[in-house]
Amino acid sequence: MASAACDIIYSVCQMFIFNNEFMSKLPEINLRVFLWMMAGSTVTFVLLTVSMGIHLILMVLTKNTYWAMRIQPYYEVASFALGFLITHPYMYLFQTVQWVPTAQLFYLVEKVSVSRRNTWLIHWAWVFAGIVFLFLITLAVNVQMGRVWRERKNASNTPETIVGMEKGKQVEYSSTKRKYIRSVTFRLSIYQLIPIVTQIMVVVCNFLQRAPFWLFVLANILPTFQGTFNFMAYIVNPALDQYRKRFITFVFRRNRRPEPEFTALNDTASSYREPSTIRGPESLYSMYKDVPVMQI
Repeated sequence: MASAACDIIYSVCQMFIFNNEFMSKLPEINLRVFLWMMAGSTVTFVLLTVSMGIHLILMVLTKNTYWAMRIQPYYEVASFALGFLITHPYMYLFQTVQWVPTAQLFYLVEKVSVSRRNTWLIHWAWVFAGIVFLFLITLAVNVQMGRVWRERKNASNTPETIVGMEKGKQVEYSSTKRKYIRSVTFRLSIYQLIPIVTQIMVVVCNFLQRAPFWLFVLANILPTFQGTFNFMAYIVNPALDQYRKRFITFVFRRNRRPEPEFTALNDTASSYREPSTIRGPESLYSMYKDVPVMQI
């Protein structure tokens, strides 16, 4: 829910930003609010993903489930509070904030060195640190889960022996468990990769004094896919496997072309009998031997 809230805030701000006429008429205080909301939602989303990384360290790498469950309820509150607190100097730090319609971006009226220093301190340094942390956590978790996967793969030749379960079902159970481990590993990795994919170009673009055009385009396009990537990461949850299968089955059944109905013709054809030739009483008796016949 917290990640979805960040996506909504960022997407709503983007909808207004695409309207140059609307943004050009806004006073400076409103421009600062838009800038703060977008920066705050971005840093909050990165902090939320960092919280997931911390949870993975405690649960997967160190096996410290006690502290993992102890601090888990505070992840969302702490991420929102820190994300918007860190970026709130956008409301007063710079001399002037202007809107540039030709480039559809905010222009901070300040010395270049001062502007770059301040934006990195209250925004991009936190995003960059989060990306580096998530990249390292993704590598560590994949290494750990890779060991688990190799252990399951080595044990695949000898499926788990479960009392009261048939041998075929035991093989199926072991295969299902291996698929579940792969699915969990993929999901743990993809959640950490979302901020890296969506924000790395923005960080690089703000690191350079003059970014090339292709980098500028990617820096403006990739963050808009943040909500889509979050939704894709959510639907690969192993707990939703049965619901995905039901949905896919339902869609394919609805899109399947109905077969032409020939029931009436088939009934007519099945009810048709070729006339039999009666050659004598023996033929008549063979046809109606089970039916009581009254002889005249």
